Amino acid sequence: MLGDDNRLASLAAHGDEKAFEEIIRRYGRLVNSIVRYHLKDISMWYEDCVNDIFFALWQNMSRFDPSKNTLKNWIGAVSKYRAINYKRKFYRELTSGKLNEDIADKREIDADLILKEIEEETLSLLSGLSERDRDIFIKRYILEEPIEAIARDTNKKTSWVYGRLSRGRLKLRTILSEERSNYREK
Repeated sequence: MLGDDNRLASLAAHGDEKAFEEIIRRYGRLVNSIVRYHLKDISMWYEDCVNDIFFALWQNMSRFDPSKNTLKNWIGAVSKYRAINYKRKFYRELTSGKLNEDIADKREIDADLILKEIEEETLSLLSGLSERDRDIFIKRYILEEPIEAIARDTNKKTSWVYGRLSRGRLKLRTILSEERSNYREK
């Protein structure tokens, strides 16, 4: 099946619509279940997100590298990050008042719940850091504490805190790069 998936991906990357239709047939349920999981509270964007994912897959199929991952995992990663991006976009629009209030009222959307889910996903990403660096990141970027306060709390110099944040950002960039090497968004 892996060889067949790789062949289908190669054909789709070269514009073969039938091959891409077969990929959708095989992995459409996976995409739908990932989107449903991440957008459970904002189902009105569900179809747009799924369509956006399939469009992104079609446009970026040439970036799939079978030596790095399976087609199923690559499609799952693309789906997950697109759905998370939709959730973030929705939260920004909800908090800025751009959403139609009728839609928001009908769906009984809880902005705090969405924010909590985004924070949980952020903490999941931060799990790649050491506990000390994770605490510093949370204090600085989630709790928005000043560098001086973090330095005082840790009994370190501000230059040390800046260094830890810099090295942590580099490590997170590496982690994200590895995850995103399986796909590239346009």
